[in-house]
Amino acid sequence: MYKKHIEKIYVHPSFGKKFPGLCKKLTEFSRLFKTKSYHSPDELFFAIEDLPAMGKEYWFLYFCTPTHDSQVVLTLGRSTGPVRVNDTSLEVQAAGRECKHRVPCAAVCWMYNGEKKVLFDSFAEVELSASKTGNMLLAQNGENKMIVSGKYPHFNVELLSGEKELFRAKIFPPKTGLPYEMIHLLETKLVPRFGATMINYYFEFEGKVSGRPLSGKAYLQKVVAVLPLAPWNWVRVHFASGAAIDFFTGKPLGNQSDMRVASKAYFEVEGRQIPLNGIKLQTFMEGDCRRWVMTGEGLYLSLQTYSMQPFVMKNKMEFRYDEFLVRATDLCLVADGKTYTLKEVGEGRGIAEDASGYLI
Repeated sequence: MYKKHIEKIYVHPSFGKKFPGLCKKLTEFSRLFKTKSYHSPDELFFAIEDLPAMGKEYWFLYFCTPTHDSQVVLTLGRSTGPVRVNDTSLEVQAAGRECKHRVPCAAVCWMYNGEKKVLFDSFAEVELSASKTGNMLLAQNGENKMIVSGKYPHFNVELLSGEKELFRAKIFPPKTGLPYEMIHLLETKLVPRFGATMINYYFEFEGKVSGRPLSGKAYLQKVVAVLPLAPWNWVRVHFASGAAIDFFTGKPLGNQSDMRVASKAYFEVEGRQIPLNGIKLQTFMEGDCRRWVMTGEGLYLSLQTYSMQPFVMKNKMEFRYDEFLVRATDLCLVADGKTYTLKEVGEGRGIAEDASGYLI
């Protein structure tokens, strides 16, 4: 009864005119109690959400070549309420009738191909369309564009600066391993929208960066979250043999506390995911000089940063999200009775995320 009542909150038009801010907050609050389900991965990825209070959504596309420093990182996101992203102030509003398919988003899209090039630094207008024949996500800021088109399990991605093509990729499922996963975190019956829902695509790609042929691993993610942003670390490293190491941990009380939540780590080899236990991540130095050491039961991995890009969001609080491109400098891993070093798995490249601060 309570849930149904909340879903049907009605605000008289005259009240809305007198108190537009309070009216907006009440509408956002009521969305917390509406259920939301997705029947396919594309339905989540190619959609603009009607966000409730504390609602956030973001898209993350990552392209890695294990044997070369070239990498491409595309990040788009928005939340309810105003926020300052790097040097731009945004009113990143919930999607109502007036912005059902087109919204302003915070955006940091960049690439490394011998040197760093930043395509979007803080803002992009994002437009989405979805149909049975195909889908499209278009992000644009001035003459710079990012276009994602296609239908599961095949997508095309383009990065354009005016008439110049910076990056182009065809994305397709891997021969072995999980092609995608749908994850639900912190679900509760009392407040159905609280928590997070995400789609993770694990693909391969072939394409060109600045006219040079490139191929490797593609990771596409869409997240819809209704909760505060809090610190985390994520590391994903791909090796030339096709193996990978993935590690995530939430740090709700920051680096000063030993408290970790939602931690997960695994070694992926020959299509299998082998859990890694007792993982700890240490960092040394800052910026492009940062070093990373990951240790655990039967694991030692060291990583060297060669490029990084900051992403700072501010309202009444501050949240910093830094992306680091890394190469593996040493590996010793014992898994399933086998020992793996860089000699067995080959060269490794990847990304390390370091998020700090808080954002409601």
